[in-house]
Amino acid sequence: MPVNELLPAGGANFVASVQGADALSVDDVLQKFWDAFRLPDYFGWNWPALRDCLRDLGWLSSDHYLLVMSDVEKILPGDQESRRELFGVLVEAGKRWSCVRHPEGVETGKLRIVLVCGESDFEDLRSTFEHLLNS
Repeated sequence: MPVNELLPAGGANFVASVQGADALSVDDVLQKFWDAFRLPDYFGWNWPALRDCLRDLGWLSSDHYLLVMSDVEKILPGDQESRRELFGVLVEAGKRWSCVRHPEGVETGKLRIVLVCGESDFEDLRSTFEHLLNS
């Protein structure tokens, strides 16, 4: 599916891309998000700071945001604890920006997260995110 089909037709859109194959350490991951989202100078370079920034996005003047993470299965190899922490941050951001119900109707989420992985890794990643979403 083309990226432009993932964003609403109206309003200002911001697209961030993170390449998992280049995110081998926590510092790499934080740097990738710093670059992709143009994080503010006050960013604290840790998981709580990333969580706070992705739940805010106020420094970006956009109506909708799209995060595309490719090669997700390659992120933080050998560091399952940090990987779960990152995925937890993504789940919390997704929940924060999910659909909002108003009396006049439903407003779709302003942040969409697309995770791209190899076919052989899909079930493991799906299971991980289902667990995080249900906890």
